[in-house]
Amino acid sequence: MLRCMLEIFLALVLALGCTSGTSEDSGKQASQPKAGAHQGGTYRAALPWSPKSLDPAVATDIYAVTIIEQVFDGLVQFDQHLNVVPALAKDWQVTADGRTYIFQLRRGVKFHNGRQVTASDVVYSLRRLLDPDMKASVVNFLTKISGAAEYRSGRANAVRGLEATGEYTLRIRLQEPFAPFLSVLAMKDCKVVPKEEVESAGRQFSRHPVGTGPFRFESWSGNKIILAANNSYYEGPPYLDRLVYNIYPGAKYEQIFADFKAGRLEEAAVFGSHREEAVKGRAFQFYRKPTLSLQFYGLNCSKGPLKDRRVRQALNFAIDKRRIVREVYGDQFIPAGTILPPGMPGYTPDNSMYDYQPTEAKRLLQEAGFSPEGRRLELSLLSASKSAAAQKELALIAADLEAVGVDLQITYETDWPTYEKLLRSENVEVYRYAWFADLPDPDNFLNILCGSASAYNFMRYHNARVDQLLSQGLTETNVLERMQVYRLAERSILDDAPMIPWIYLTFESVFQPYVKGLEISALGGPYIPLKRVWLDR
Repeated sequence: MLRCMLEIFLALVLALGCTSGTSEDSGKQASQPKAGAHQGGTYRAALPWSPKSLDPAVATDIYAVTIIEQVFDGLVQFDQHLNVVPALAKDWQVTADGRTYIFQLRRGVKFHNGRQVTASDVVYSLRRLLDPDMKASVVNFLTKISGAAEYRSGRANAVRGLEATGEYTLRIRLQEPFAPFLSVLAMKDCKVVPKEEVESAGRQFSRHPVGTGPFRFESWSGNKIILAANNSYYEGPPYLDRLVYNIYPGAKYEQIFADFKAGRLEEAAVFGSHREEAVKGRAFQFYRKPTLSLQFYGLNCSKGPLKDRRVRQALNFAIDKRRIVREVYGDQFIPAGTILPPGMPGYTPDNSMYDYQPTEAKRLLQEAGFSPEGRRLELSLLSASKSAAAQKELALIAADLEAVGVDLQITYETDWPTYEKLLRSENVEVYRYAWFADLPDPDNFLNILCGSASAYNFMRYHNARVDQLLSQGLTETNVLERMQVYRLAERSILDDAPMIPWIYLTFESVFQPYVKGLEISALGGPYIPLKRVWLDR
């Protein structure tokens, strides 16, 4: 799911007594009003699709994340530079062995229903994610907590590693060191929820969420979701009175941009034909930022000729990425040579090994028994997007492949659940896919996409040495050594070529000139903290 600053480095707190962040015990974080900031006003934004659920435990689409980030808080959060900083926890300690985390919660923080937040609420929220019936996507990270396996199997009624040791003190014990754990707790899944609201009879929590965030849920009617300022927020009331999200089912970006120009929206994502106007226009603010993301073409390593590494490598050499990105997208995106995007800890440009070399592609295919003049390689490709840009991109890729002796048959499945179901079968040979960082950690790309046991390894890629390195990366507590492990793992994966890294996606949006206080991280638009935004008009 859910985006590159070259200076980003993952901050890991691994020494006993080390804390991060302090605040007043009253629950009010000391924060100074921004110079010139104005109170009041409604901020109107667009959602290209309707969220399926606003429950942070089960939401899987980026449209839901956009809402969840405003309504809920977790123990910790990411700042603009993707450092892990305090949220509901005012500080924490981690033992020297990296296995025990002790969090001190802010006092006086209240849910939107008026009840005070305690450590027991955090225990409930995290334990809920481990319930097998929830099917939470973050569960693989949380099974590192001691007793999680017994709880999930029904052999225990509680998770022994999750413990409220006081009203405002929480202790989490892990089975072994798990370097990304603090970053996991900053993910949208780990937001703190009130048990009584989740479990109350007749309450549809997924459509009427209750959190502690700077904005509280007000209504969801038709294609409009409205959030109102939480005037009791622990950092103080946000500047904005309301957030109104207008839903444009079917991703009608042209209509969104037209409404933005007409003054009916405060922001709009930039795509397609209006990009040049957005970039050059002086009537509004244009923001462009590389994100922690990768669009790629997955190759089914268990399918026919794709079992041969030489064939997979040849496909990587055969495509002129720079030309296609220039011709189709006007260089809006960055051609990818690695799996880890720029800005991600462990990113190593030197790991890129497939420039456009059609002669080398022909040589490798010939070694594998294929050639343009003789036995041609026939492959099928499945895409979930049938946009004009996607079709042009695929046509140019097919032409590059045809030139080296590969005939590509392209099919489309635009219903996403059906598309993912097809990927989980063994019939798809090549597929088009995009991955957005859930957290700024290399495991979130390399292990999730390429680990043998991962549910998202639709490439059916298996390499015992890579699996060993990825396991080592999760338990290594020395940051520099950990990054070196991931560099080695990525180089091995790229050499095996189970995918064609295609582009690193970028965040591009326009904002009205009176929108102030924007903070945009490499996770992109859904993570903009609107609690810091005001309207200068």
